[in-house]
Amino acid sequence: MLKRLSRTLILGAFLCLIILVNTGCSVLGINAKTFSGQTTVTWLVRTDPNINPWEYKVVDEFEASHPTIHIKMVLVPSGANFDQKLVTMQVGWEPADIFSIWGNNSWADEVYRGFAADLTPYIKASNFSFDGMDQKLLDQYSVNGHVYAIPFSTGGSYVFYNVDMFKQAHLPMPPTSWDDPGWTWDAMLKDAQAMTVHSSSLNNRRYGMSDDLWPEDANPMLFGGDYFQQSTYQNGVVAATNATSPAVVQSVQWKRDLMYKYQVAPLPADASLLNGFLSGKVGMSMTGVWGLWANKPATFHWAIAPLPHFSSNTKDVLFTDPWMLAKDSKHPKEAWTFLQWLSDPAHGAKSYMEVSGAMSPWSQLLPEWAANTHKIMPSLSTDQLMQLGQGSLNHGQESINHLAISYNQFDSVISNVLSPVYNTGKVDPTSALNDVQKQLQETIHQVVL
Repeated sequence: MLKRLSRTLILGAFLCLIILVNTGCSVLGINAKTFSGQTTVTWLVRTDPNINPWEYKVVDEFEASHPTIHIKMVLVPSGANFDQKLVTMQVGWEPADIFSIWGNNSWADEVYRGFAADLTPYIKASNFSFDGMDQKLLDQYSVNGHVYAIPFSTGGSYVFYNVDMFKQAHLPMPPTSWDDPGWTWDAMLKDAQAMTVHSSSLNNRRYGMSDDLWPEDANPMLFGGDYFQQSTYQNGVVAATNATSPAVVQSVQWKRDLMYKYQVAPLPADASLLNGFLSGKVGMSMTGVWGLWANKPATFHWAIAPLPHFSSNTKDVLFTDPWMLAKDSKHPKEAWTFLQWLSDPAHGAKSYMEVSGAMSPWSQLLPEWAANTHKIMPSLSTDQLMQLGQGSLNHGQESINHLAISYNQFDSVISNVLSPVYNTGKVDPTSALNDVQKQLQETIHQVVL
């Protein structure tokens, strides 16, 4: 019996060896090599065909200059799968030493759960310099002066516009200054109406604009309002909501009117068939910074503009992604060394900007970002692009989905209740928002803090 068991174990080990040799895989993880005298740091990242090649390259470059540290990459789909994997690793035997907010949970969730380490001691010990970092971006990932994450990428919300459609309608191009007094929502609406072509055939229709802003409170912020109180952005706790405030009601009514009153925006069903802005049939799309890379496949000329003035306190939503270090990391010194590399404007932050097209939180990289972006949208000069980029930071408020505990639960309530308002045009916005307010209050009591 023992001989048979031994023979089975040896055979199994031999087969595993054959599989590893022939597939190039390793039980130690992606990019595994030889680890004699090395310390392994685990890096949890999302599955992204556009960004994963950059991550492999960063690992190779880092390991070449830090031969005693090996980086083990763990790839997981974004969203709920990422959150689940992060929790599993952090409470298990192998924490994710370095990670970001690629799931539905926010930075505040990871700090509240005790997953994110206080980086302040590491920053002081290594004299890590934040020269050039926008202080506002760093402060939003700090608690009582203690830094819990370091931003590596940022960007605001913009108007992405079809240059060819503007020319065909003989319209002047939108401005690049966020303080241009003539760039109002009335001006934007007139441009949208001039580019709109109604037809019984979807193929022949042209829409002047589309409101693709996210998350849900992005529209109220145009009108100087918000679903959430300012305290939530500071402490992460949703204690009360403002769903029935005039600015929120006005924003929902406005988005609905674009489709049903002015008929310059596609209905949700038509938008899904059109493939949105990339169809070449939408003159303007208001959306987040991801449009900079999502619109690269476009077969027409396009550019970006500031969000127009809806009120004296119009804000755009910022999307700043940070790196975090696991509080329970088994190798915090080595993990911090890697996190520094990823955040450094001379290394990871610079190369991520070059690959993704997103802005960098480091001001010294803004000219290079503008020069790279100019190649995509040559109708705008590098000076104009720098004005657009810096303006979005100056007028921006970090996205609530990065800063509120259990934000995904609140977002689901808002989007689900408002869906009939936009899908049918028959539901009164005020009535729907009364329901939103009620359900948000119920959700506040359901969230366990």
